[in-house]
Amino acid sequence: IFDHRNTLHFNIYSHRKQVYPDVVPAIRCWRRGGLKVFIYSSGSVEAQKLLFGYSVEGHLLDLFDGHFDTNIGAKVESKSYENIAERIGCQPEEIMFLTDLAREAKAAEDAGVNVAVVVRPGNTELTGEERSRYRVITSFNQLKLSGNV
Repeated sequence: IFDHRNTLHFNIYSHRKQVYPDVVPAIRCWRRGGLKVFIYSSGSVEAQKLLFGYSVEGHLLDLFDGHFDTNIGAKVESKSYENIAERIGCQPEEIMFLTDLAREAKAAEDAGVNVAVVVRPGNTELTGEERSRYRVITSFNQLKLSGNV
């Protein structure tokens, strides 16, 4: 599961959204390995589908097994991640959540979910404590995921 903010950068001159170059190949690799990929975003499911349906990379919705928004719960509440695990039929420890916000990482971690914090240009800076607490990546290519995360 990941937050769409970690996959997109915005081109103000285009209505289509550009995807960071590491995102699509990494997701395709994970899916070839049998993993399911979901999006959990503060943006509505409808907005997620527009973003990934009309990206510069083309129609990307087939890369995702499902979408969650804050109707499942707030991203800073651990219960939300428990709800997602239940909805997709797995244990929290079988999930890897990618986010750019330490508050979301803490909530997911408190629910038993594996977490990586993605640092991208323009993201909120992490404190030294946050950098030492969480797995920090700058590219989806840094994650080698398997069926048991």
